[in-house]
Amino acid sequence: MATGSSTGGQPFFYGAAESAPVPFKPNQPDFEHFPLNIWNRIASKRANALRPRRMGYADPTGYHPLRASIAEHLRYTQRISCTPEQVIITHSAQQTLDLCARLLLDPGDTVWMEDPGYPGAKTLFAAVGARVHAVPIDSNGMDIEAAIQNAAHAKLAYVTSAHQSPIGPALSLERRIALLKWAERHQTTILEDDYDGEFRFHGTPMAPIKSLDASDRVIYMGTFSKLLFPSIRLAYAVVPEWLQTPFASAMSLTCRHVGLEAQAVLSEFIAEGHYARHLRRMKMVYQERAETFITACDNQLKGLLDVCPISTGLDACAYLPEGFDDVEVTQRLKQGGIEARPLSFYGIERKPPSGLVLGFSAFRPEQIVSGVSRISEIL
Repeated sequence: MATGSSTGGQPFFYGAAESAPVPFKPNQPDFEHFPLNIWNRIASKRANALRPRRMGYADPTGYHPLRASIAEHLRYTQRISCTPEQVIITHSAQQTLDLCARLLLDPGDTVWMEDPGYPGAKTLFAAVGARVHAVPIDSNGMDIEAAIQNAAHAKLAYVTSAHQSPIGPALSLERRIALLKWAERHQTTILEDDYDGEFRFHGTPMAPIKSLDASDRVIYMGTFSKLLFPSIRLAYAVVPEWLQTPFASAMSLTCRHVGLEAQAVLSEFIAEGHYARHLRRMKMVYQERAETFITACDNQLKGLLDVCPISTGLDACAYLPEGFDDVEVTQRLKQGGIEARPLSFYGIERKPPSGLVLGFSAFRPEQIVSGVSRISEIL
């Protein structure tokens, strides 16, 4: 039976609740270090806060104090200058992508995407009839010059600038400027997906493309699923002024508004300083775990797994020896109690080298070492 839509086949888990992740399941933030007592205190304080005036429909763009807190946080940490009115709260990064695709693209329009790149974006762009132009990446991120040469009149460029998904490099400053110049020249839009860029371990954080945007061509999106915990189901988009009203209308039409209670708790969590402290703490935790992972791989997997440099985020990309099938390897690993994702899952037009995407962030150092030992036995 046909599904009637390209969204019928999608790359994400659904069904019964997932059990605790096992090494090395990607995209998993750590829960053990989350300040649950503080979060629950705020939530408990608000448990009896419902009043008749808050029982109706709410603003489709989100809870204003939360939008103001996000705008202030981005101003200090990311050098992004925006008003609370430009910040729109969504349920998830996927909802943000979906609405951007529907608002900005018509059937036949071209979208730049990194290759390899995020399958969840590719599926949504295809669902509105857009043509995905797969742009190669290198150690400096998306090859902007190649994209301009081959598809200069694209309507949208989707880029994971801080931490390229899945390989890992940041988009260089030179290419960020080139991308902005292209968008201004062609009056097109850049969709900057910063899904875990706040967890940068080494060097000075690269200025987001949005912070360099003088012509109002960039949509900046972030998600609390990676920075806090997935079940919070809150994300946000910082939209240009010309997109504020259309985006608000789209939110109202598709879901009316995001639930207020989680927004109110998160707003207070940020305003009291707990959010910034948690990010600083987790950056150190994840850096330690990344270093443990690299050391364990160096000690136990020489010649079997070549780990790419890790400077940011929750996951690592690693290449397998020539001749290894990454799909078969992940199946063998799963049989042995290890989770991984094949790098081929992210290929768009070009088949990437055989490799694995491995999450290290949710696992204690001893779990990482024993997990790498198990990979060594299986490989």
